[in-house]
Amino acid sequence: MQPHQLRHKEWKETYEVFPDEKTLLLIERNELTPDNKEWRRYQTIFVVRRDELAKYMEDLGPTLAFTSSPLVIPGGDPGDIHAEWAMTVAEIKAHADELRADLMNREIERDMPDLASGYHDLVDQEGLASKHQSQFGPLSRTVRP
Repeated sequence: MQPHQLRHKEWKETYEVFPDEKTLLLIERNELTPDNKEWRRYQTIFVVRRDELAKYMEDLGPTLAFTSSPLVIPGGDPGDIHAEWAMTVAEIKAHADELRADLMNREIERDMPDLASGYHDLVDQEGLASKHQSQFGPLSRTVRP
C-alpha cells in the first residue's frame, strides 16, 4: 500500500515503472506508513499512464538512515505536463542517488565547531562591547566611537 498525505490530491497509482520511461518529477520525502506506525523515506515518481499522471512510490527505508533533506528533481515542466520531458526513470533515479550521496558526504565532512574556543571568543567580544571598544575580525567589523 502507498501512503497518502491528508489534504493532498490523490493520483492514480502505478506499481511498476520502466527504466526508459519518461518521467515528470521525482520526490523523496519522509512519510508515515499507511498503518501510521513508522516514519519512512519514500521515493515518488510521476509518469504517464493512459494519458493521465500516475504516481509510483518506493519505500527506501526508515528515516533514521537518511541524513539528507527531502529531494525534488524535475524531469520535465510540472506546469505543463504535455511539454517534452527530458529525463527517464533510470536517469532521474541515478540523479537522486548522486544528490543524496553528495548531501550525505557534505554532512559527514562538515567541521564540528570548537566549542571551547567559541565560548572564549564570546567572552572576549562581550568584554570589548562592555568597554565600548571596536572589534575587528575576518567576517565582521564593529567600530564604536
